[in-house]
Amino acid sequence: MPKKLNSALAFISIPSDNPAKSRDFYGQIFGIELVRSLSDQEGYHAPISDDGIDLNVNIRHSPQETTTAYLAVRDLQATLDATKAAGGKVVWGPTDMTMSQADFDEYKKAVKDVDGLDADTASLGRAAVVVDPGGSQVGFVQLANHTHKHFAVGEFQRPLDDHRIKVLERSKDVAKKRRPS
Repeated sequence: MPKKLNSALAFISIPSDNPAKSRDFYGQIFGIELVRSLSDQEGYHAPISDDGIDLNVNIRHSPQETTTAYLAVRDLQATLDATKAAGGKVVWGPTDMTMSQADFDEYKKAVKDVDGLDADTASLGRAAVVVDPGGSQVGFVQLANHTHKHFAVGEFQRPLDDHRIKVLERSKDVAKKRRPS
């Protein structure tokens, strides 16, 4: 039976000291043109999966900033609370992912034309970055409703199909045989 996950990979953010060179590199690697992001800072993006996953290349803000996968969650604050309760640490955010009014006017038209939806706010949602108890960094994002179709989340999220569930169950069986719990 298909299973709908509690979160979905929405985008991968790659910080760069030279976003234009990184844009060209990843454009060649993926075979797709990365286009300018709706931000006052230099950045680029492109879809890299039919599952709603985007690649974002942005200016690096600090030497410690690393490539980060952002998981779309239903409730950012509840996820951050659960992160802290499980031994994780919030290292950035939460913050709004906003765009200028001029960019929003164009974005609003694009969302209507491409997705058939009404963008009612100049924000893509709210995001935060955490470090899990094992020391790995991950981002969480609560996306605005008008972005759900683009990122294939919310009502547009596809569940794991029966094949993927069978693979998981088979893997669990093999693992039990190798190392009983």
